[in-house]
Amino acid sequence: MAEDTKTIRCHQAINEAFLEEMRRDDNVVMWGEDLVSMGESGVTRGIHKEFGSDRIFDTPIVETAIVDMAAGAAYAGLRPIAHLMLAGFVPLALDGLFLKLGSNYQEWGYRQPFPVVIYSLILGGGGYGSDHAISPEALLMHSPGLKVVMPSTPYDAKGLLKSAIRDDGPVIYLPHVRILGARQDVPAGEYTIPLGKGDIKRSGADVTIVAYSAMVAQALAAAAALAEEGIDAEVVDPRCLVPLDVDLIAESVGKTRRLLIVHEAMKRSGPAAEIAFRVNEAAPDLAGSMKYPVTRLACANMALPHSRELEEQLVPQADDIVAAVRKMF
Repeated sequence: MAEDTKTIRCHQAINEAFLEEMRRDDNVVMWGEDLVSMGESGVTRGIHKEFGSDRIFDTPIVETAIVDMAAGAAYAGLRPIAHLMLAGFVPLALDGLFLKLGSNYQEWGYRQPFPVVIYSLILGGGGYGSDHAISPEALLMHSPGLKVVMPSTPYDAKGLLKSAIRDDGPVIYLPHVRILGARQDVPAGEYTIPLGKGDIKRSGADVTIVAYSAMVAQALAAAAALAEEGIDAEVVDPRCLVPLDVDLIAESVGKTRRLLIVHEAMKRSGPAAEIAFRVNEAAPDLAGSMKYPVTRLACANMALPHSRELEEQLVPQADDIVAAVRKMF
């Protein structure tokens, strides 16, 4: 390991981002569901001990109030981080996310900084059912002024979260429970990642696989298996769905002439449809030279069951990605 890096898990990377930004700016505050009362661990470890109840505190389990409080605090000059414990609870706060955060600039012409971060964990993969484990990013992408950030690695999780906290507009930050234990070398010093800047997680020449969040690991596993068959897959991680790095995706597709988009959210009206059409708009000349029609692989159009085994049959796995790519050749 290089001297200027350290190996940490993703939940530690998120914790470091919170601590560093709260030390850097006294206006950064945090509240939400069970951040203190259930004991500090994981992403909030050490925060209450260092900053006390003026900077981090528990709220009632009322998601719309948590978001509305964040909007009011941002108007007053603070930089709030509002925790909605799980992404399955996000729909309970859609009024605040759409009407008080998302449309703030467009509808009311508000021109001052409006820095709000909504933090919510996607709980897929454990058989917790649709009331806890949905992937709501397609709903959130429809909000007119909300940035949607979905990291896949410890490095990305920390750099993107620091940028989200410093952003002068509303951001929803959606890590996935399945990435929290991942380990990676990250810089020991200060760094950020610009929101809207994607990343090529694996270079390849034969097919572009666009994946984000926990699906990146599945795509990389699939790419390794495909390589043994002589298929060289490029894995592109947008990291943010809003703003979307369309140019990076289009550049990759221009090279491979095959595009597969993978996500955990439901297939119908999911992010894959938006990504595919945006690529078509950005590079219309590609349409006539594609070697295979644009393909999407996503969760079945149904509620997730309270069963881990059944959920794995509904949500794309590495073997499903391999099978989908094979059909493209």
